[in-house]
Amino acid sequence: MAEGATIEQVERVINRITQDYGLRCETIVSSTTVIGVKGVASVVDEGRILELPGVDRVIRITEKYKDASRTFHPEDTIVWIDGRVPVGGPHLTFFGGPCAIESEQQALESARIAKAAGVDVLRAFVDKSRTSPYDYRGLDIKKGLEIAAAMKAETGLPTVSELIDLRHLDLFLEYGIDVIQIGARSAQYSPLLEELSKVDKPVILKHGFGNDMNEWLCAAAYIMSGIDRERRSVSEGNRNVILCYRGIKSFETETRFAADVGMIPIVRLKSHLPLIADPSHSSGDRKLVERVTYGFVAAGVQGIEFDIHSNPAEALCDGKQAVNHEAARIIENARRIHALLAGVGIESGSSVAAAAK
Repeated sequence: MAEGATIEQVERVINRITQDYGLRCETIVSSTTVIGVKGVASVVDEGRILELPGVDRVIRITEKYKDASRTFHPEDTIVWIDGRVPVGGPHLTFFGGPCAIESEQQALESARIAKAAGVDVLRAFVDKSRTSPYDYRGLDIKKGLEIAAAMKAETGLPTVSELIDLRHLDLFLEYGIDVIQIGARSAQYSPLLEELSKVDKPVILKHGFGNDMNEWLCAAAYIMSGIDRERRSVSEGNRNVILCYRGIKSFETETRFAADVGMIPIVRLKSHLPLIADPSHSSGDRKLVERVTYGFVAAGVQGIEFDIHSNPAEALCDGKQAVNHEAARIIENARRIHALLAGVGIESGSSVAAAAK
């Protein structure tokens, strides 16, 4: 809208877009008012909008992941978990705990170690999507969720758990899981992403094994847009999306996945969403987790998610990449690196103040 456009002029534009084209509008009010159009906006006749009083110009956002793009949302988004733990912006948030719940004793012991180390959000994974059907895939879902609830009660920390099957979503909500995680194998499964657009729980969206950045951010837009398969806006969308980078499959076999730290500032330049990283799954080896964590933090991530196990040598799932009491040192040093670089923007040579502009 033009500077000085009246409320009545803004409402008239919104009415035309919603009534004539069946699209949804969101407004950002600052020195001028910007009306964001959500949905399949190719149906909009720009001329019919430009002719309305108070309209300055119409800008088409070219990225397919417009909800996740900085183009329309220049400021960092901060997602609040359980109303008390911020992720994004200037914050550095730690997610830690066992890769899978194996027993109540193992889960509670691991949760205590994670809490003592300084973790902000507790991993409490009850269901695992594994490469082989013979690998450990978790306990009975209800039993696992009962243990997850006990971990939360024991530590007072909010919990994150991976959702694989849509049939379990209501159970996750019933048992008080605070953050729903979508794993790499499910990162582009649109029915699951569309369903999560209808809930208000924060969602961690992992980077798919073979996804480029555009595909990853488009997957985030599925959760955020509220658009169904018939291209209708059926909900307001879920704005509480957290991106988690874990690398991709490549020819290199010495690490579990190839993680390019150069992707961290690129994604943050392109998207306003909080960005965390997983040094456990990207390295696949606890001997590498500490240094990889520091590299991710120096590159600009706003959080770390890693495996913490009470007895990695006896773990039924991914014990090789799980850390133990050294988690406390990793978190302490990572926070120091984050504080040291707090004044550096995400672009080379820029400051945080300059980047914000």
